[in-house]
Amino acid sequence: MTGKCIMAAAVAAAGLAMAAPASATIISFMDSSGLSAEAEFTLLNPNQIQIRLKNTSTGVPMGFDSADQLLTGLTWDTFGVAGQTITGGTAITGPDSSSIGFNHANVGPGGDVGGEWGYGMGPISGLSNFFITGNMSGQTLFGGANLDGPANGDGPQAGLVADPALVALGGTGAIQDEIIVTINLSLPQPNLDFLSVADVYVEYGSDAAFVHVPTPGSLALFGVAGVAAVRRRR
Repeated sequence: MTGKCIMAAAVAAAGLAMAAPASATIISFMDSSGLSAEAEFTLLNPNQIQIRLKNTSTGVPMGFDSADQLLTGLTWDTFGVAGQTITGGTAITGPDSSSIGFNHANVGPGGDVGGEWGYGMGPISGLSNFFITGNMSGQTLFGGANLDGPANGDGPQAGLVADPALVALGGTGAIQDEIIVTINLSLPQPNLDFLSVADVYVEYGSDAAFVHVPTPGSLALFGVAGVAAVRRRR
C-alpha cells in the first residue's frame, strides 16, 4: 500500500520543564479515520528512557488490511543533546497485553518481545533520526527469543493491534495492544524537554500511514487531519 502521511495538530502542551526521575510525558495521536495511539515517555534515570506505546485505534482508513492496522513504530528527530545515541534496551508486553497468533510461541503480560522489536537511528524508510520499531528496515533488535516468523524484525508482524482488532488478523501475528520499551542512552539525558519541539510520529503497517505531531510553524500549512495532545504526568 502506498504510504499515507497524516499530519496532526498539537493541541495541548504543559509543563515540559525539568524532568525529575520517573516524570512522564504522554503524547496521544488521533486521526479522523479512527487511527489512534498513545506514547508515554518516562525518564527513569539520566541514561534510560522508558516508552509505553499503545494502539488505541477505533477505526482505520478505507482499504487497510490486517497488517496495515498494526502500530509498528514510534520515531522522533531529536533528544536535544548533541551526540546522543540509543545503545540498546528491552521490550516487553504491557501489564494487560499479550501476543496473538505468533507462530513459534505466544507470551502474556510482561513477556519479552525483544526478539521482535528493536531500535534504530536514521533517517531511513519514512522514519526520523531515532526510532523504536517492529519493522526490519534499519532496525537493531533489542534481543530475545524469536517468537514469530524469521529471526529478524520482519514486521508488520508482531506490531500492536487495537483491542478489539479492527480488521481480522487471519494469520498475522500481533501484540494486543501495548508494549513497554526501555532504551539505553550513550550520554546523560537531563530531561524530556525535547518532546515539546521534536517531530514525533507513529507508523502503521509498513509505511501504510504515519501520524505526525508537526512543529508549531507548520500547523497553518497543513490544517487538522488529526489531533495529537502532549501532556505531562508525574
